[in-house]
Amino acid sequence: MRVFRGVLAAFLSLSLGGFLVPVRAGGKPLGLLMLAYNARLNTSEAFAGLSVFAGEEMSTDAEGKAMVRIGGSVATLGGDTSLTLQAKGEGAHLDLLAGSVYVTSSRENPLEVHAEDAMVRTHGQQDVQMRVLMYGPKVLQVTARGGNLDFSYHGEFRVLPAGQTYRIYLESSAAPEEQGPAGAGSGSAAGSAQTGGMSMGTKVAYFILAGAGAGVAAWGINDVIQSNAGIESPAKP
Repeated sequence: MRVFRGVLAAFLSLSLGGFLVPVRAGGKPLGLLMLAYNARLNTSEAFAGLSVFAGEEMSTDAEGKAMVRIGGSVATLGGDTSLTLQAKGEGAHLDLLAGSVYVTSSRENPLEVHAEDAMVRTHGQQDVQMRVLMYGPKVLQVTARGGNLDFSYHGEFRVLPAGQTYRIYLESSAAPEEQGPAGAGSGSAAGSAQTGGMSMGTKVAYFILAGAGAGVAAWGINDVIQSNAGIESPAKP
């Protein structure tokens, strides 16, 4: 009887394991690749029409580009970029590991970007465009277009008004001492407070570089953003 129970338990375990694998693998895709060249999805070559699932990594070579649509939102990877994607509500969480990403975030499917322990997301429910570049160790460059952005880092928070490009030093000791370009605040807390209300004693230094001149067209994604067309690839289970 004990032998029979052992065999039965092993059989049920194997049966359940075989049942759960395809169910998990056949989950709902998070997004759809609209464009990809010199790009990879995990370790395989990426191509347009391929479904992207939560937990997967996208990456590009130096001359590569990749674009993924997530509902009404679009994320475009620049060259030498890698990130992972996770589902978050009706939108997605992008964990930027290297390089840069240009995001068109819709209010229905909001996207947020996490880089160097900092978080960049839309301020309130609105359509917004943003670019996040890992400029160097503990240095980010963030562009806000069409709406304000919320920026947070280790408990510190700041609203980044639209229409500007910001160079952000996550450890203010690494920020340059000299005054930034015209319109920029100094690396000190007091100087930065004059350009957006940063609290005194902050460890983060913000510099306004210029207006948000890098438009969507410069990334070659106007047509894709305006189009809702696209088919789901059968390449993934």
